[in-house]
Amino acid sequence: MSNRTDALSRLMGALESAGLSAHVEVMDGTAGIASPIRLATEWTGFHLTAPWGRCYAKVLHDDMRALIDIERTGRATQLAADCDVTPGVRLVDVAAGVLLLDALPAHEWRWARLDELLQPQRLQALWALKRQLHVGTSPGFNRSPLQDIQRLRELCSRDGVGLPADHGWIETCIDLAWTALQLNPGTCVPLHGDGLASNVMIGPGGALQLIDFDYAGCFDPWYDVALSLNELYAFERQWRDGIKAWAGECRECDYARCRLYALINDWYWSLWGLWVGATSTRPLEFSKVGQWTLLRCRQSLQDPRFESWLRQVQERQA
Repeated sequence: MSNRTDALSRLMGALESAGLSAHVEVMDGTAGIASPIRLATEWTGFHLTAPWGRCYAKVLHDDMRALIDIERTGRATQLAADCDVTPGVRLVDVAAGVLLLDALPAHEWRWARLDELLQPQRLQALWALKRQLHVGTSPGFNRSPLQDIQRLRELCSRDGVGLPADHGWIETCIDLAWTALQLNPGTCVPLHGDGLASNVMIGPGGALQLIDFDYAGCFDPWYDVALSLNELYAFERQWRDGIKAWAGECRECDYARCRLYALINDWYWSLWGLWVGATSTRPLEFSKVGQWTLLRCRQSLQDPRFESWLRQVQERQA
């Protein structure tokens, strides 16, 4: 049975169990891509039209169940919808691995391109959405990037996945970064936990919505800022301008915090690409995700200011 056929079967079973299967029309959603961008890699998507409305259905790939908690994703998504930053949730079927979401009109909404979010007014709109989310209701669980990394470490070990020759050095540096950050932890607020441009939707009049809350949970709001900066910008000046747009100024300790959070997230996706690339049977170039983020990891760790970043976040030096 193909991945799509299996996903469709699970979706229809979930709809039937919920009493929603009558007169439903189903069309394929976004096709999965791992490179050059990461898009729809965790879920199979379907557009649904039914007497009760239009929805977008997501069916979790079996090879992602070890990493994504469907119940938590559904809860975080609904609470984000309550903040008006994402479409609402119609159905969560944990056993089937199905999420049913209110659909954004396909002729009016599309995925953001990286270059579009670089525009200052779009960045301000994105920051406004993140702030809306950060003052929303807690989903009742925290997000620990280090625990996420530890889970992937365990999966790589279990499945005999080969790691880079310098992984021991990288792991040591990641642990140093995490320890430094936790000596002066930020406030704990609901996060999006994702910086991908493709997880931002652009609609009428330039309106934005966030999608995909698989890595949501409560944590430091600077983590959300760092992930977006790391996705959008290649140059330090741009990072500093982005931080200033968020906070009104760019303090050295905030720049350092963002660089260390971005480093930690890059190592997560490096391990993710290695593990999924080695274990998944799906024909996507998962390993390229890991190769790109591993390159960014090494660049950050080779920056001569790495140790000063550790000191700055510990001491909160301006």
